[in-house]
Amino acid sequence: MKPKFTPLVDEHLQSLLGMREEETDNFFYTRLKGRMLAGHIGGENYLPLQGWGLPLKPVWIIGALALLLLVNGMMVTQLFTSKKPTATVSATALQNFAEWYDQSISSPF
Repeated sequence: MKPKFTPLVDEHLQSLLGMREEETDNFFYTRLKGRMLAGHIGGENYLPLQGWGLPLKPVWIIGALALLLLVNGMMVTQLFTSKKPTATVSATALQNFAEWYDQSISSPF
């Protein structure tokens, strides 16, 4: 038994039967590949590839991190080995803070 279609569906199906794939020139892809390669290998339209100017190799990253850790360690050791009398500085800072809020602090020293 033949399925029943409406005339509009039949018309659309007939239009699809007449369709064909669009074709290109025989040498289109050859010329396209040639132009793509000419832009990267040194043809007349050569533009150097532009990107990051920074070297992002793991060797450089590890070296930079090691340098930062070294500088950070030096700063921390310098902070803890300084000859400042930190007890009096912190005591006066604490007393100034207490005076600001109208409080009194007994000195533990």
